[in-house]
Formats: sequence, structure tokens, C-alpha cells
Amino acid sequence: MQKLLAFDPRYYQLVVQVSLLGWGMVFLQFPIAWQHIVIVLGCALIAQWACTTYKQLPAVYLSSFNTSLSILLLLTAQNPWWLGLAAVIAIVSKFVLRFEGRHIFNPSNIGIVVVLLLTHNVWVSSGKWGHELWLFLLVAGLGLIPQVGGKTMLVSISFLLSYAALLFSRAWYLGDPWAIPEHQMNNGSLLLFTFFMLSDPKTTPAHALARLLYGVGVAIVAALIQFKLYVPNAFLYALVLMSPLVVVLNRWFPAQGFEWNTDSLSKPVSRYSA
Repeated sequence: MQKLLAFDPRYYQLVVQVSLLGWGMVFLQFPIAWQHIVIVLGCALIAQWACTTYKQLPAVYLSSFNTSLSILLLLTAQNPWWLGLAAVIAIVSKFVLRFEGRHIFNPSNIGIVVVLLLTHNVWVSSGKWGHELWLFLLVAGLGLIPQVGGKTMLVSISFLLSYAALLFSRAWYLGDPWAIPEHQMNNGSLLLFTFFMLSDPKTTPAHALARLLYGVGVAIVAALIQFKLYVPNAFLYALVLMSPLVVVLNRWFPAQGFEWNTDSLSKPVSRYSA
């Protein structure tokens, strides 16, 4: 099925990301200096230019901006060059870690996780967004549904519902007050991950049923890592571990994959068949 979108949904994501970054810097006093922004954007754009030039591909930079802003919104570091390294890893991964013509890992996800594993000088602050922005993040994330279609967002929706069900079921089993899972769900980083990272149609299964199963699987793996290994922000690691499974799911549930239409800035085409 072909669906004409009013505009490229990556622009919508860009507007939300820039708004969040500006709000965080001005009102929430995020420790993000302008030098951090310049370094991350510069590293990402240079890496994109170098890789497309080497591969002799068209230079398209919109996704690089989305990737850079995701890193700035989720990852914190005193030394901005760690953020720059995450941006380079994210962009290069699209050109190196590939299978059947498609990159395997979500770029910002793999960049963030690799840097988290390399050093203790970077971190993801789960509660830095505060309670006030939680509803905005939820509404902004749900705003992607009319942009890319409900089938495309099945991964995000199934993940969020499954993850919430697991948290509340665990609280019920342990006899904990429901305030605990409510606090765990009231996590700005979780919503950013759910709607602006996990929803990436280029690194999720093509078939609707496969996307549904994939979202549930990421939630289960995230819960296991969080409660068995006591790793904070376990959903980030869960996505890295589950990403190679997309290749298998696309074999089991064949469907036409998603392609950005870069020929027109005004009317890109989303291609899905499920």
C-alpha cells in the first residue's frame, strides 16, 4: 500500500526535537552548552558527508539532524567529544553495519549504547525532563501516528503498552504500591525512546504483525535487563540486542519495506505493505 504524506515526518520530528532542546536549555537548565550542539552536529554532518562521498551516494542530511538531536536530548556528558563520538558511531553504523541493503541498528541507539559501554563519563538522566513535560512528550509522540500511519507506529505502541503491563504486573506480584510503576513510566527518556527512536521505520520490521511482536519483544528484554541485571535505561540496551532480529522477522513475515522519498520535499511517499 502506498500512502502519500503531507510532508516528510522527519521534519515533524525535527520540530519536536528542537523545541524540546530549547525548552530544556532555557527552562530546565540542561547542561548543554552551544559548543556541545556544534560538536555533535558537526561530527554527524562530516561523518555523513564522508560516508556518502566514499560510497558515491546522494548527500541527504535530514536524518543526520534527527540522529544528532536524539543524542543531545538523551545523552549527557561533561566532555562534549564523547557526544561527538556517539554521533560519528551513529552515522557510520548506517553505512557499515548493513544487511541486504538496509542498516541493522537504529543509528542514535547504537551510538548512545556504544559510548555508554566505553566510558562512565556519559549518562542518560531518566528524570531530567520532570513531570511537566511528560504529557507533552506523550502527545508529541502520538502526533507521529497521522504522519507515518498507525501500522508504522505499532512497534512504539505495542512496546509502551507491554512495558507498562510488565511494570504494573511486577508491582502487583511483589505487593508494591502502584506509585512505583507510575514513577517508572513517568520517564521522559522512555517516551523519547519510544516515539522518536524505536519508531524508526528503517530499522523495524516491515510487516504489521512483525512490528507488533517486535515491540512486545523489546519490552520483555528491557524488563529482564532492568530487573535481573539492574541496568538503568534498559530499553536502550534491549533495542540494540533485538535489532538483528528484524532480519529474521522480515524473512518470516515478508512485506515491502519502507523508503524515504527524497525526490520531493513537499510530498514524500511512505511505502509499506502489510
